[in-house]
Amino acid sequence: MNLESIPLISALWLGILTSISPCPLASNIAAMCYITGGTGRLEGRKASRMGIYYTLGRMIAYTMVAGVVVKGLLTVPVVAQFLQKNMNMMLGPVLLCAGLVMLDFLSLNFRGVDAGNGLVERLKTRGPFWGSLFLGVVLAFSFCPVSAALFFGSLIPLAVAQKSPVLFPLMYGAGTAAPVVAAAVALALGVDITGRFFQAGRRFGGFAKRATGFVFVVVGSYYIYEFILSGMIA
Repeated sequence: MNLESIPLISALWLGILTSISPCPLASNIAAMCYITGGTGRLEGRKASRMGIYYTLGRMIAYTMVAGVVVKGLLTVPVVAQFLQKNMNMMLGPVLLCAGLVMLDFLSLNFRGVDAGNGLVERLKTRGPFWGSLFLGVVLAFSFCPVSAALFFGSLIPLAVAQKSPVLFPLMYGAGTAAPVVAAAVALALGVDITGRFFQAGRRFGGFAKRATGFVFVVVGSYYIYEFILSGMIA
């Protein structure tokens, strides 16, 4: 594997982890019901097209937010110089805090968007494909504590460090949509995996969240020691 591809894979994994985390479960169910028409009786081709539109919606939303933040940080000369000099020093506390949130040692208060049946019913008037696109955009902003920690505490610093305001958010958005779209298409094709998918997703998501949180805490602690404490000690 090319070492240069590891940050991109990390962005994709952060998106997948966001999707399978327990807190976005209601949003994921709403999205899957919309893509499959609520009954799972859509043609596989149509469900796939709706899944593509849904994925594009999430990619557009995350790229808009991250693009503005990252581009702004990189284009302001004073900020860019500060980040170039202190990025490694800042990454330590950011990763540590993100890891502590994922391990439930810290809590964030984010109010998500209503992604229940009411939203799904309203989107049906927009047509299946544009409705899927809009649903992806809306749900992308349904931040919960875990998704906020992953997006603002992990993806944004990664995109800034790689000077990539577009590609990394696109990969993250694709990752957030991938598990939902895969389950929806499988259901539309007649594969009854709904219960097993969400049960497995809940179990694996909890494990993956804790494992990733532990890695963030370890890496963040290392960065704090290497780029902050070691200089103070010396």
